[in-house]
Amino acid sequence: MKKIRLIHVGVGGRGKWPVRRVTEREDFESVAFVDVNETNLNAALEVSGLSESACFRSLQVALEKVEADAVVVITPPHLHAAQCLEAVRAGKHVLVEKPFTINLAEARQVVQEADAKGVRVAVCQNARYAAQSVTIHRLVRERVYGKPFFGLMTKFGWRPGTHHSGKVRHSYLWERGIHDLDTMRFLFDAQPTQVWGHSFNPPWSPYNHGAGAYAWVSFEGGATCGYLCTFAAHKGGSSLRIDLEGGTLEQVGNEVRLRRPGTDQDEVLPLDPAPAAEAVLMDGFHRYVTEGIEPAFGGHNNLTTMALVEAVGVASDEGRVVDFQAYLKG
Repeated sequence: MKKIRLIHVGVGGRGKWPVRRVTEREDFESVAFVDVNETNLNAALEVSGLSESACFRSLQVALEKVEADAVVVITPPHLHAAQCLEAVRAGKHVLVEKPFTINLAEARQVVQEADAKGVRVAVCQNARYAAQSVTIHRLVRERVYGKPFFGLMTKFGWRPGTHHSGKVRHSYLWERGIHDLDTMRFLFDAQPTQVWGHSFNPPWSPYNHGAGAYAWVSFEGGATCGYLCTFAAHKGGSSLRIDLEGGTLEQVGNEVRLRRPGTDQDEVLPLDPAPAAEAVLMDGFHRYVTEGIEPAFGGHNNLTTMALVEAVGVASDEGRVVDFQAYLKG
């Protein structure tokens, strides 16, 4: 089995998990850490067992000094495009934290340059791999309860810190909507066709713009899903349901429930086995690099999720329904 040598760019916060995961695997090896924070670097060294010579303050220097096959980019989103391009231009594969970049055009450029260099790019789009989502996806794909026709996704909560999205336009969409809408695509197992959206920001929001969003998405085959999500709500809660010919599928906490037509009680369905999302990402990335088989979170595939998030924002800004397939094609 080929061992992929990794340079980690950003080893604090979300950047901790790949450092830890590599120590548990035989198919990856950490060879360098890049971070501007000394504490983050020291913590990564402690977990990995590497020496201080593996620490750098810039990706450029790390690429010059260390032999590596791939770069893991887990830094603030506005840095992703430049860091991914730097790695790609050096002939390295890339695994990057979501959102891929902060707009579709940048993501397209990374994918195009990666294709030209013959390297692979994948995005840590992991929310869809929860057992509940994997189960609903299979039931919809296999038409176990017939064809889906409509659904609703809601998420309400309060996020006390603005993190990296405090000044980003459509902040919720790019911070968390990127996961929500990617999961919605996965659940309906179909390509979006039309998108409408309304981004809003209540007066008490600590965000500059768009701490929540209404939207609806229509899919090939005729299904439509509504969406209302925010991290500026005073009371938390969430819901997810899809109505099909043979009943209503609903996620309730950690359960998936089915309500059949004409009945007044839910059935709790068994969940499909689902490995840890981090393992799915590492396994899929390794296979992509070594065998060329692109996972669902590969860069090409992730362009659809990027376009979906951006299209909701465009629909809100321009007050129109977006023809998604035309938008995706550019």
